[in-house]
Amino acid sequence: MYSNEHTLQDLLRKAYHRLDMDDTAQEMEVVRAYRSVVGDLISRLTTKARYTKGVLRVELASAALRQELYYRRSSLTDRINETLGSTAVKKIEFV
Repeated sequence: MYSNEHTLQDLLRKAYHRLDMDDTAQEMEVVRAYRSVVGDLISRLTTKARYTKGVLRVELASAALRQELYYRRSSLTDRINETLGSTAVKKIEFV
């Protein structure tokens, strides 16, 4: 067994950095944090989630859910950033 073990996530992050794809790695982390915060049910109703330059844009299959999450976007932003350990998400748009 090697003494300098790395997680797969660490290795992927380094690979993305070497390929100058840091934005892609950050998007994957933000989307994963979003899915963790909202849970399985809402994740299944999320048709697409994209992150670019501080904005998380989430497409949802349900208009009622879209409206409910819109009202909770500030607390969701805080919880996502807490999960990430950074302030990467400045704004969430539900479409």
